[in-house]
Amino acid sequence: MTYRTLLILMVCLILLAGVAAPSAAQDDPTAWTVYELNLRAGPGRAHTSLALLPPSTPLVCEARSADSAWLLVRTVDGARRGWVAAGYLEYAAGVAVESLPVSEELLSPAAQLGSEDAPAAPVAPDPVAALNGMIISQELIYDSGHSQYYHIRYWSDGLRVAGFLGRPSGDGPFPALIYNRGGVGNRGALSGRELYPLVEAGYVVAASQYRGSGGSEGAESFGAGDVSDALNLIPLLTQMPVVDPARLGMIGFSRGGMVTYMALKEDTLRGTHAIKAAVTVGGIADLFMWAKDTPEIVRSVYLPLLGVPPAAAPDLFAARSAVYWPELITAPVLLLHGGADDIVSPQQSRALAERMAQAGRSAQLIVYEGDNHSLEGQLGGMVPAMAWLQGYFGRDGTDRTLDANWPAIQAAGQWFWEHGYR
Repeated sequence: MTYRTLLILMVCLILLAGVAAPSAAQDDPTAWTVYELNLRAGPGRAHTSLALLPPSTPLVCEARSADSAWLLVRTVDGARRGWVAAGYLEYAAGVAVESLPVSEELLSPAAQLGSEDAPAAPVAPDPVAALNGMIISQELIYDSGHSQYYHIRYWSDGLRVAGFLGRPSGDGPFPALIYNRGGVGNRGALSGRELYPLVEAGYVVAASQYRGSGGSEGAESFGAGDVSDALNLIPLLTQMPVVDPARLGMIGFSRGGMVTYMALKEDTLRGTHAIKAAVTVGGIADLFMWAKDTPEIVRSVYLPLLGVPPAAAPDLFAARSAVYWPELITAPVLLLHGGADDIVSPQQSRALAERMAQAGRSAQLIVYEGDNHSLEGQLGGMVPAMAWLQGYFGRDGTDRTLDANWPAIQAAGQWFWEHGYR
């Protein structure tokens, strides 16, 4: 029995006392749904939807379509079986989509337990989802006198995920931001210092290391579980009495830009619209363009984390590329990019800004000619980002721009530097 299965059973005993656990043995899952996902009769959106699977549904992968864009799966209890889009799953460690056998099997709706011809099974609360965003541990690492910084662990889809939380002193309510880091694995892992310009300016800020890195449980993902880890910071923040849930934003850097775009998409699809404004710096918006510009990315990122190259599973890569669904980004977005960025081309942000405008969405693009991927000339993009966010979250009269809070920011930065958070 896996750790995830044990966790589900333990929480069920606490939250759902009196409900007996299934006596039949179940297969260990090889994948989990990241979002609500249609289970279809065949590999493609034209096929009948057999069921709607909720987020974090454990699945066993049986086969794939010839292009690897669709997987034939069954639920771990065997009650449902069908095809799902491969790009909307998180996979267990070691699972590679292209290693599955190819199938063209079509399924009948009548064969599904819980179909229209069978009595619907009662839907029990998901004990794992109920824990999302709950803080497991919180360790103070620095008190600036008017702000506090913590190393945290929180629940995300049944995993203990590490991150950081910073908050101003006082009762608030304060605006809050979710900080989505860049990098892959421990390269780009957070140290905690990333938060201090925003926290010292008056924001409550939460940041995730993402599952599988930075001391977090689970397997590394790219545009799947990492997106869930960012989204699960929403309930973490909004349940804090000092946070104003009507002033919640997001900021993402490089890979964190992709995470931000996907989180905004999911926020729209859920109909929650919790994220009111977002900023990206050097954000990845087109995975196909990235592979064309930097072929090494296929070997170093795509194959280890997605299991296939773009040509083998275009739907999987399009699901992670905001240029293909600009209409689903309904929150206003500021796109910042260095004109001399040699890691993620500024053309990615230019293309996204153009397509968002065509879709009637709000996107402001600023390209700093001569500046690099990290926007060092703009202090990592914080100068324009904080000025722009002020227009959305400054209605309480507090000036949260970088210049207005520079002495406090500089003092906090000095502490982080002297204590090895570099």
